[in-house]
Amino acid sequence: MPTNLPSPDALRAAASRLPRLPSAPAASGPVVVAVSGGADSVYLLCALWADEAVRPRLRVLHFDHRVRGEASADDARFVAALCAALAVPCALGSRGEQGAASEADLRFARDAFFAEQRRLLGFELLCTAHHLDDVVENALLRLARGAGLAGLAAPRVLQEFRDGHRRWRPLIEAGLDKQTLLAALLAAGIPWREDATNALPVAARNRIRLWLSQGGETALGAGYAEGFARSTRILGEAQSALAQWARELGCIVLPDGSMPVAALKGRPAALIQACLREFLYAHGVGEPGPKSLHPVAQAIAEGADARAAVRGLIVGVRRGVLAVMAELPAFGVVERRLPIGQPDDECGLLAEHADVDASLWASLSRGDISPAKEVYVLPQVAALAWRGRTEGDRYQPLGSPGSAKLSDLLINRKIPAERREAIPVVLVGGEILWVPGLPPAESARLAGPTKGALRLTWLGPCLG
Repeated sequence: MPTNLPSPDALRAAASRLPRLPSAPAASGPVVVAVSGGADSVYLLCALWADEAVRPRLRVLHFDHRVRGEASADDARFVAALCAALAVPCALGSRGEQGAASEADLRFARDAFFAEQRRLLGFELLCTAHHLDDVVENALLRLARGAGLAGLAAPRVLQEFRDGHRRWRPLIEAGLDKQTLLAALLAAGIPWREDATNALPVAARNRIRLWLSQGGETALGAGYAEGFARSTRILGEAQSALAQWARELGCIVLPDGSMPVAALKGRPAALIQACLREFLYAHGVGEPGPKSLHPVAQAIAEGADARAAVRGLIVGVRRGVLAVMAELPAFGVVERRLPIGQPDDECGLLAEHADVDASLWASLSRGDISPAKEVYVLPQVAALAWRGRTEGDRYQPLGSPGSAKLSDLLINRKIPAERREAIPVVLVGGEILWVPGLPPAESARLAGPTKGALRLTWLGPCLG
């Protein structure tokens, strides 16, 4: 797809011919659009610009993740030129680090930029270019991971955030899918930027997208995306109803981080689970599995006391109050199996297969990806396991000339003593493969780009 913009007059004429989107929700301040330069966000911006009532309020935010080198910089230049041609003010931001990073780290950096711009511009409404295909991909991913109602209902047409801003997704509200957007842009002669990494089967979302493109309609029937969107809307309504019920019962997260839950005694399990997930979300834990929550959920239903380890935190209910305990979990020496593809909710470890392409390999070689949360190693034949630290543990970290005591490595990393027993140790064949915060084992070193490498991620609290 050519990315040379037509003249401003030609671009504005083309944008004016795009179908109108639903009316924007009432909101004070500018209507801000997140624009990456890809087809989805270019269509969104141009279609919103075509609405003369919205046009004077439009502002654009573009965040350069600095993942794709010069191509990322070209995206920023394209968006700036597009906005100049449409006479829409544009603010550009970028990540401090360069190279590949986890989706969570990229999202955190992008959201920090959005928050900074909210303070500067004073907007309530941020528009993003999610469409029906994104709804399908999200539902399939989260169903496979056992998500709750809030996770399955995303992305919503209109989503409220705790800081007071809302995100509006008009392409979903309009019932538009990717194929329709592309056809409209091509017919209008409006160019966009193509991110080549979206076609690589590295991320699970990309693999689902490829799988659906090769027979989704044949397997699920025409219009299946509209069906997914309808189901997610119904799930969202159910989740909102549970949240309102919880508020009416007084089960809200208080300023000290606790939640009163005595009113939940004898209530339906779905309401208790919704409150637990809301509580954990406030403490930085998203989409925990039911296994780790079961002891606390059962205690809440019975009006009893209990505690459980959830992704590196001790969560407990005592005398009708749910809270994060001051102490940290001690994982102990018993080995537990670490399955591929499903996070372990007790400690927060996640093992997945991932392709390391040339770009990702270059980032790993430069040290752009910190081992504090994520590492890539050779695929392992033996089953993975994990346990807590034991006396005498030692291994050879990547790049080290020999093995060293794990306790010494943690001290050198300045991990506080009280945190060391709450850090999981990943094992393969009884040998240490990785400890979050430290490099992986030298024996599992990647020699270059690798298909089906093993990616290990720790979803627990930050070290330090």
